[in-house]
Amino acid sequence: MADETLRSIYSAADETVAQLDQLHRASRERALTTRLSLDAAVARLGDSSLPWVEPGGEVAGGDYRGVSPPRSPSPAEPYFPLPERTSHGGDYGPKVRVKLIAEALSKREGRW
Repeated sequence: MADETLRSIYSAADETVAQLDQLHRASRERALTTRLSLDAAVARLGDSSLPWVEPGGEVAGGDYRGVSPPRSPSPAEPYFPLPERTSHGGDYGPKVRVKLIAEALSKREGRW
């Protein structure tokens, strides 16, 4: 009887270890794939898609007067500056707003 119980315990332990090993194997495979991907990315860090320009054509001291910035494409329609708003955007204009604020301040000071 003790041998059967011991065998079932060992069998259950072996099955559990096999399941854990399968889970760990999947994790190891994902880590290996990720590491290979990162290694490939790191290997390309020095590469550039721009052509190589020989040093020596640069102006010493950071003088960039001869270099023009890249131009943005011209817009399809002309640009028209909009007038600036003179109101706060509410129901009242600036003069009415100033009057209302003055009346509210006078009420607070007890002039009413």
